[in-house]
Amino acid sequence: MKKIILFSAIASAFFTACTEPIDVQLPSSNKKIVIEGVIENGKIAQVIITRTIPLFSSVSGSTITDLYVLDAKVYVSNGIITDTLMLAIDSFSSIGLVYRHPNGRPNPIIGVSGQNYSLRVVTSDGNVYTATTSIPYPIALDSVWWKPQPPEDSLGFANARLSDPVGLGNNYRWYSKRASKDRRFLAPWGATFDDKLVDGKVFDFAYTKAYDPTDSANSIENEIETERNFYKKSDTIYIKFCTLDKASKDFYNTFEAALSSNGNPFASPTTIIGNIDNGGLGVWSGMGVSYDTILPTP
Repeated sequence: MKKIILFSAIASAFFTACTEPIDVQLPSSNKKIVIEGVIENGKIAQVIITRTIPLFSSVSGSTITDLYVLDAKVYVSNGIITDTLMLAIDSFSSIGLVYRHPNGRPNPIIGVSGQNYSLRVVTSDGNVYTATTSIPYPIALDSVWWKPQPPEDSLGFANARLSDPVGLGNNYRWYSKRASKDRRFLAPWGATFDDKLVDGKVFDFAYTKAYDPTDSANSIENEIETERNFYKKSDTIYIKFCTLDKASKDFYNTFEAALSSNGNPFASPTTIIGNIDNGGLGVWSGMGVSYDTILPTP
């Protein structure tokens, strides 16, 4: 007992003495360029360029030029011709501003499966960021359908059947869009997967409804709790199924892993694996895309 009292007395004296204010200098962090570019079969390239926000800064105090890179020079090449992309307003993109081939200008580069594409971004400070990708040949879904989730009969998930070709190395990403409700195609949690466990197999899988963090009207916070993550049987659901290269698959998987551990002090830090060089963050992704539609269930 005496030892406990002695220890308590010493501890009390120690913490009482340590009342001098401590001036903690928060570390500064340089902003980095974040590039999210994609080129799909049959479509022109689209590139979004932003800056990271320092850990101890305030988003509310930032201006549009602090977050978005509006004056970059962006070039896409297929090895034969080079296309200069220009900044444009696009209400179907996540942030509403993208670099793309200008409307009305001839000779855009259109994505073709099996071809390679390079990206070159030059920022106003003279830094150059490059990446290369290829567009895989699309592997289409066999079928898609809506299925109720018991005990519900009017709420359920989007289901699909896929025949994975024999040979490891196929990577996939799932997007969906509800007619008249979602302004763009959205990827639900866990939308990216590979064929390590399903190589050469025919299998069924399902996805929950995706939400748009950039659209408050379609955010998960504004969803009726009993309907959260479900599609309604009355929904028309457009499916965009993408075949990716390994670099794109690694980016989207590690990006989701980092999001899942954000704010969790017990989670291991996750490095987001991108393919942008020169210290740039993000991905330049080629996607082989096929489309399907789930019609309302009678």
